[in-house]
Amino acid sequence: MGPLPGEADDVTVMDDLLRIAHRAGVHLAVPQDLQGHCCGVPFSSKGFDRAHDAAANKTIESFFRWSNGGAVPIVLDTSPCTYGLRTCREHLTHDNQERFDKLEFVSEWILPKLVVRRKIRRVAVHPVCSVVNMGLAGKLTQVVKACSEEVVVPRDGGCCAFAGDRGFLFPELTASATETEASQIRQQPCDAYFSSSRTCEIGMTLLEYASRLDETSEPAKG
Repeated sequence: MGPLPGEADDVTVMDDLLRIAHRAGVHLAVPQDLQGHCCGVPFSSKGFDRAHDAAANKTIESFFRWSNGGAVPIVLDTSPCTYGLRTCREHLTHDNQERFDKLEFVSEWILPKLVVRRKIRRVAVHPVCSVVNMGLAGKLTQVVKACSEEVVVPRDGGCCAFAGDRGFLFPELTASATETEASQIRQQPCDAYFSSSRTCEIGMTLLEYASRLDETSEPAKG
């Protein structure tokens, strides 16, 4: 989805994942025909049930083929997609339910094999809704602890209300939903801010970026 303010414009999230996996001695294979597949969440969140079912069935069927019948574990690089696919079984055809049952989605695979040589001093982490719903907030914090000296989890951290793509159209939703959390973070500035959903990161980062522009801009004349 492109770089955020302050990020390098030549490295994607997928590039980073592949690079980190390589350092850990783990080979990740990216399917050649990956394009056109979707977890279905963008459709289900808007009530487009038939589109969601079609997308989920297509993806699970391809997962089964890509993983050699479930022999190869599956890694996804964003939490909402992981949640959408791990909870889609009831929307699958009978054949795809059988395929689904043979798939393995792994959450602890790279970190145990990775040697962390440099740590960030202080990091704030925002557990997104899908991570909380899957009961993986602790694992996300564990990843952050592995690469930082101090982890800050906002007491009032919660849903950012970006809602996949709703925040693109109504940024005031995210601004309202994260007001308390943002205030807590500003009171204890960190050296980095981590999450596990690109769209949530977009919403929260652009809000902070916009607020800094407002603080430094000159008052309007006239």
